[in-house]
Amino acid sequence: MFTVLRRALGLFLSAAASAAVAQTAPADLTLTPLGLSGVAQPIAFAQPDDGSGRLFIVSRSGNIYIYRTGTGTVDPTPYLSVPVSTTSEQGLLGIALHPDFASNGRFFVQHTRAAGGGNIGTAADQLTVEYTAVPPSADVVDPLTRRVLLTIGDMASNHNGGALQFGPDGYLYISMGDGGPQNNPHGFAQCLWRKPADSNPANCAPGTPPNYALLGKILRIDVDGTTANASAELCGTTTGQTAQYRIPADNPHVATGNTCDEIYHNGLRNPFRFSFDRETGDMLIGDVGQGTWEEVDLIPAGAGAQNLGWSACEGRQTFPGGAANSCMFGMLPILNYNHGAVSPATSKCSITGGYRYRGPINDFRGMIVYADYCSREIFFAKPDGSSVSGYSAERWATGPTTPIRAPGSPIGFGEDVEGNLYLATQSGEAYRFTSVTGADTLFRNGFE
Repeated sequence: MFTVLRRALGLFLSAAASAAVAQTAPADLTLTPLGLSGVAQPIAFAQPDDGSGRLFIVSRSGNIYIYRTGTGTVDPTPYLSVPVSTTSEQGLLGIALHPDFASNGRFFVQHTRAAGGGNIGTAADQLTVEYTAVPPSADVVDPLTRRVLLTIGDMASNHNGGALQFGPDGYLYISMGDGGPQNNPHGFAQCLWRKPADSNPANCAPGTPPNYALLGKILRIDVDGTTANASAELCGTTTGQTAQYRIPADNPHVATGNTCDEIYHNGLRNPFRFSFDRETGDMLIGDVGQGTWEEVDLIPAGAGAQNLGWSACEGRQTFPGGAANSCMFGMLPILNYNHGAVSPATSKCSITGGYRYRGPINDFRGMIVYADYCSREIFFAKPDGSSVSGYSAERWATGPTTPIRAPGSPIGFGEDVEGNLYLATQSGEAYRFTSVTGADTLFRNGFE
């Protein structure tokens, strides 16, 4: 009851604050370490709305741990251990709790198939898998509840995507990278059907096996049912078998031939992390660029399926090497940054992001937060009517040339049921964004 009351009051205060307070980073904004003793390579977070205070933390090496927010401790026994491959960017990459997790215990993970499996392509498959906690309050999950939904063939150990989120429509969204090769030689991100790695981006038709599908996309499926005798256009399962998911009737390619029905958005390079704004339903995607530009895509709630432009564009520029803001293809990103921009942290390489903050820090609400893996810089963005894209970003810094860097390379973000924002780093620690002066006074000393 108190959790529900707190969330309701938080939403009320958020609405009131957004009308009265400018979006800004409080002067005392801090990355407070969680103290994740024994957790290797944290990468993703999820918290059940069940009043338990448990925060699930995903380790890329294959374990999910329970972090107790009340005591600041990690349970020594993993919540679940998942068999995975961890070469390069592979591993256990994402988690999403079913909207009714508190009553049904169902949750979903995205991971790379462990060594020894029969793979579709020349690299390990990417799998979307369901597990069930019985009862939902259980602190250890039986691995035998495992149920594979999607199997996606891959050809390299990078560009694996791997994020999972339930949208406000109740459907599961899944991100997949474009297969990994540089310069988009095969054109997977724009192909809506099956095709081989034929070095012909103009071709989008099956050929000599292996044939690949669903790469460079955001997928959308209904996990609350199955599909008997799956057609060939269910590209994530075996044709003729029972698919462990259904296709939403309004997915964009349901009524067309020779297209994969799971596809929702296309034209992405490596949408490594994405999220939904918990207040508006907007989708935010951090799509990793190639050699020059990183981008943040914002797809407004209700906008429908979109083409995000790869590889006609890299960020808001034509690819390769186009002038700034030269791209006119697909839905353009709201933000992009150059790998060499903003001295002295010029060694940028890969976006990690992000979330629009909706937590208890008043001034911070509504800011879009993302980071760069190599430079460890963190950026805050908000609407700006004078900018070309309608949004502008500033680097978290103490001065024009003094960035506040994450203590380790940022690898993932997450939020809890109260909207607190978390950052995972490659060094093995995770942090919560905190502020004393900026937080709601009502909750500052623990309303519950």
